[in-house]
Amino acid sequence: MSTETRRRRRSLKPVAGLAAGAVLVTGGLFWLSGGWDTWRHDRALDSACDGTLAAGAVRELVGGAEVTAGIRRDRAGSWWQCRVTEVDEDDEDDDGRIDLRVTVSDTRNRRVDIDASRTDAPFGNGWTGGFAYDPDRANGDEGDATATLLLDCGGKRGAGFAAEARARTDRLDFGRPETRARLTAVLTGTATAYARSTGCEVTAGTPVPDVGVSTTPLDHEPFATVSGSCAGILDAPTAARWGVRTAVETAPGPKPVEGCVLGGLRGAPLYTFTASYGAGLTWEKKEDLEYLDRTKGDAPDGRYVLWAACPGSTKRAAYTVTTPTSPRGPSELTLDHPALRTALQAFADRSAKTHGCGAPGTERVHDGD
Repeated sequence: MSTETRRRRRSLKPVAGLAAGAVLVTGGLFWLSGGWDTWRHDRALDSACDGTLAAGAVRELVGGAEVTAGIRRDRAGSWWQCRVTEVDEDDEDDDGRIDLRVTVSDTRNRRVDIDASRTDAPFGNGWTGGFAYDPDRANGDEGDATATLLLDCGGKRGAGFAAEARARTDRLDFGRPETRARLTAVLTGTATAYARSTGCEVTAGTPVPDVGVSTTPLDHEPFATVSGSCAGILDAPTAARWGVRTAVETAPGPKPVEGCVLGGLRGAPLYTFTASYGAGLTWEKKEDLEYLDRTKGDAPDGRYVLWAACPGSTKRAAYTVTTPTSPRGPSELTLDHPALRTALQAFADRSAKTHGCGAPGTERVHDGD
C-alpha cells in the first residue's frame, strides 16, 4: 500500500469513527489526530499504563497515529512494561506499525539489558542514560532505536530502577535528532512517573533537547583529537610508544556502561576500557569474578579490574581494560603493565567522578558493602 493511499484512508477515519468513539475509548484506543472527540481520547491517553505513560511525549513522537496501550508486569513487582502499538485496520504490514515498549525493572532484575550502552550517545542534562541508534547500519531500519536509563531513589543505596525504551517501526526516522529527543522524553517521563508511583523519590534531570547517535569501530578518530570518554587516559608519548593512533569514544556524560577503544593506525582495536555501573555490571559480573583476586603483579593477558563504591541504585562499579586476545590467553601486544594500570586508573577516576562514586581501587566492592 502506498503512503498516499494510507493517508487518504486515514483522512476518512474521523467520519467512520464518530459513532464508535465511546466504545473505542473504553477499549483503550486513542486517536491522536484531532476531531470532535479529541479531548476524550487525550484523557484516555493521559491515564494509560496506570497513568504513568508520558502522554505528551508520546503524542509528539507518533504524530497522528492511532495507538493502543497496555501493561505487562510480573507478580513480584520486579518489572513493569508499558507497550504502545499502532492500530491501522487498512495496513496489512504489521511489521511496519509503531511498536513502542517502555520497560522498568528493579536494578537487581535482568529484564532490562543495558550492556550494549557502552557505545550509546549519553543524555546528559542530569540523567544517567544513553541512546542507541547507528545510522551507518540502519539499512532501511531508521525506525529502530533503543534508549536506556538508570534512576536512583533519593540516593538510598541499592534503591532504584533500570529502564529501557525500544521503538520498532517504519513510520519514524531516528536519523532525525528531534525524533531521538522525543523517544528520550517518552523514556525519561514514563520511567520517572512509574518510579514515583512506587514511592521512589526520583531526582529527575531536565529535558534533553539534543540526542546524538551511537559510535562504532567505523567512527574512529585520530587519538590526538579525543575529547570525550577517551580523553585523559594516555599522554602523547605513551600513546606513540603503544602504537595508539586512533580512538572510538562517545561524548562525555554518565551512562550505565561507558567505554573507550584505543586503536592502531587504521582503527584496529588495541585497548578497550569499560566502566560498568549498577545494573550495567550484572551482565559482566560472571566474567569479572574470575579476575577479582588478581590484584598484584602483571596480567599476561593485559586485563585489569578496578572497583568503586557508588551511591544510590548503582551501589558499585567495575572498570576494566582488555586487549584483543584477553581474557582467553596472553596478549600478542608488548604490554607496558605499569602504564596500562595507570591508564585504567585515569579512566576510572574520571568516570567515577561523573557518577559521584568513591575512588576506584583494586579491592573488590560487594553488593552489600
